[in-house]
Amino acid sequence: MLVEDDGAALALLQRAGYYTLSGYSHTFRLKAADGSRSERFREGTTFESIHALWAFDNRLRAATFASLQTVETHLRALIGYSLGAVDPLIHMKPALLSISRTKDYRVWSAKLKAKVEDSREDFVIHHRDNRENVIPVWVAVDVLDWGGLSYLYSFMPLRERETVAAHFDLSAAQLLSWLRSLNTARNVCAHHSRFFNRHYAISPKLTRLGENPALDEIAASKQSTFGMLSLVQHLSSKTQGHNKRLLPAALSSFPLDSGLNFGALGTTEHWRTFQLWR
Repeated sequence: MLVEDDGAALALLQRAGYYTLSGYSHTFRLKAADGSRSERFREGTTFESIHALWAFDNRLRAATFASLQTVETHLRALIGYSLGAVDPLIHMKPALLSISRTKDYRVWSAKLKAKVEDSREDFVIHHRDNRENVIPVWVAVDVLDWGGLSYLYSFMPLRERETVAAHFDLSAAQLLSWLRSLNTARNVCAHHSRFFNRHYAISPKLTRLGENPALDEIAASKQSTFGMLSLVQHLSSKTQGHNKRLLPAALSSFPLDSGLNFGALGTTEHWRTFQLWR
């Protein structure tokens, strides 16, 4: 690997850490006979290219996390309003919910109770002190993380689940699979892990071929980082107040002179022509 500026390289290693940066160099390592990556780099690899990829990944994670926060806030409101219209305490009444595995509900309910008890938010303290610790569902949703919110969505009666999903032009099953897929992506962003070239084990359900041309275009890449970004872009397009240019701007900053191309993210250089990204 060519290091043009030793001082700048040392400063970045001290700031980011060797093992963090080494993850971005992995793709540039030559393969050994057994298929593993060797300690030798392909010709032309520079430390500046690794730096550029690391910096790009930071921008992409920040833009993705910000977009997911906007979607998450809207999702909380939709779920809280929808369930609250059925019963303000429906989350504490499993007989009113649609629960496929009782164990999942018990675990989720215990975690919610712990979050409520540990919360220092004024709105939670108000209900604890003045409402005899009765926490209505529209308050409960605001102490749940993305994973907890996904479980609550899965417990919703089917009619209410479909109502929330319809807001995003999806079915209940599709939205649930998206929430579970994006939970992994969100955790990657929250923990500052390498993001741009991941493959995701959970495959999100898309609409049937021909129903939504915009989603048809991402079918082949739905388990890549670009696929996850496309899910966020779709959900964001149905979320009032979202900056629709945030993710495209981050993607556009991909360092093509690093020696990689958009295939590393799971797409092509023509990604801007896709309906979700125009």
